[in-house]
Amino acid sequence: MSEGKEVDSVEPATSVAGDENTSIWQTALGVSLVTLNVLMRLYCGIFMIISDCDETYNYWEPLNLIARGFGKQTWEYSPAYAIRSYLYLIPYYVVTFPLRDYIHITGEQLPDYYFFYFIRIFALSGFTCFSEYKLFRSVQRNLSSYAANWFLLFSTVSAGMSHAGVAFLPSSFALGWIALGTSFALDVLTLENTFASVWPSVKAITCFLFAGIFGWPFTLALGLPFGVFTLASRFQTDPLVRIVLLCTVVFVAMMIVLISVDSYIYDRTMLFVPFNIVLYNVFSVEGEGPEIFGTEPFSYYAKNLLLNFNIVAPLGYIGVFINPAFFGNKIRTLIGIGAPLMIWTYIFGNQAHKEERFLYPIYPMITLSAAVLTSNVFSELKRRVHYKWVIRATSTLSMMTVIAVSLLRVVNLIENYSAPITSAQVFAEVAKNDSSVTIKNVCVGREWYHFPTSFFLPDTYRLKFIASGFDGLLPGDFPEGVPLTKAASKYPNGMNTRNIFSPDKIVELEECDFIIDNSSPVNHDNGEIQFITIDNGTPVVIEGWEKVSCEKIIRPDGNHKGVGKLLYVPQAFRNYIPYDIEYMYYCVLKKEG
Repeated sequence: MSEGKEVDSVEPATSVAGDENTSIWQTALGVSLVTLNVLMRLYCGIFMIISDCDETYNYWEPLNLIARGFGKQTWEYSPAYAIRSYLYLIPYYVVTFPLRDYIHITGEQLPDYYFFYFIRIFALSGFTCFSEYKLFRSVQRNLSSYAANWFLLFSTVSAGMSHAGVAFLPSSFALGWIALGTSFALDVLTLENTFASVWPSVKAITCFLFAGIFGWPFTLALGLPFGVFTLASRFQTDPLVRIVLLCTVVFVAMMIVLISVDSYIYDRTMLFVPFNIVLYNVFSVEGEGPEIFGTEPFSYYAKNLLLNFNIVAPLGYIGVFINPAFFGNKIRTLIGIGAPLMIWTYIFGNQAHKEERFLYPIYPMITLSAAVLTSNVFSELKRRVHYKWVIRATSTLSMMTVIAVSLLRVVNLIENYSAPITSAQVFAEVAKNDSSVTIKNVCVGREWYHFPTSFFLPDTYRLKFIASGFDGLLPGDFPEGVPLTKAASKYPNGMNTRNIFSPDKIVELEECDFIIDNSSPVNHDNGEIQFITIDNGTPVVIEGWEKVSCEKIIRPDGNHKGVGKLLYVPQAFRNYIPYDIEYMYYCVLKKEG
């Protein structure tokens, strides 16, 4: 084996002219897919929903505190528990500096939600797009352009990557860094044990460390296969010594930065947030761990993956076992794909508490494993089937089917669930006609978990909670008018790890200037008020309030028939495809007078 790359994966045995035509076609397709990827990430950055209230209250709200001086505070940010890192938030604040400079220089008054979209498009979608591209290029170099194109196609159009790639969550942050780490790992796995392998190895390990230390500590498990490979294949050699020394320097530097920043902001000595995260999630006593927020069977993840990736999900897991048959002596390459995927699935499949976002870090592994399997199956068929046009037609049909089903799922999410984000933009419009500096309270009851972020509220508006059927612990408020360190280090009242309701987190209805609610029936036994009713398909508001904005959103417990809840069906096809969806209205109301 020569120094450098090994022989590529199995490709169709064709003539030289055929190889050239295939190469030109695959190159052109690759360029088209990169363009599609950029456009798709831009589209999702602008229109994709916030699918998890944890994103709102644990990340957007503290970031709003850093950027604007106010926001909601969850128990995780109480200095008593400190299981969320401020260091994770700070780079996203720094990203907004160009927009702040533009506003300062031009004097133009832009709604504060522009910062939300600026962060989403450039920092979140942009980083996801960059990491996908780097992994795509690595697969081109180390496997084949055929596999690379299938990977970028699967990754670009999947509903899972479409919302995970724009989510402001450590698991999404880890997704990007794991993809980058995998791109470097694939480079190393095809190199001999020389000093040429040092820097790619260091870069791969650094990416895995970034994912785990600055993002989500559990994702360090995804770097284990590559770490074991590095130790085993370079044991007692000079390249390994250099790799260990350089990675040690990187690790120590990361630890110093993380501990210093969080210790300073929380005003606690030698605070190491990842340790607190592991302590809470793994070693909590009964009644205080994550399982109090609900438990699900393993089938929850299976259904979730099918929704987010359709046929790509089972192909990804089948590929873990089938792909080695196509690689022969390149089975080591699968250390970067199959092993991390199965390790993560085993770990989190056995946890009682399951969340969709917990699988985000392995999304690149799923699409990559499926891509390798798909590319090699079609390559093998080209070798064995005489009628090449049949294979090309099947390949094209498969591609178009995946694109159609995946995009219809993405559009369905945006069409049926985006009302909370689009409705929240009205507050900026209302504030334009109000010169008062008095604080206005925007209240939510049963719709508390849909509220997007305080970035949609003007400077004199505050989010408040009113009584509803929810009996768990709601977020409180960060102290205002004080430096960040004072706001973050103050011990709030009523916080606990048992999700026990704290009455000081809610206000009376009389204190509300705005209400956000939906038109579905309320539970009067819980003290809920029916603010909105439906009369001949039109939302009607109770006396004392006026409608500012109303938009349709799918009713969670509605009577849905056909595929409408899963896939968007264009209007022209709804006479042929069952598409019965029950909607409710999601409204912003303003107090009269």
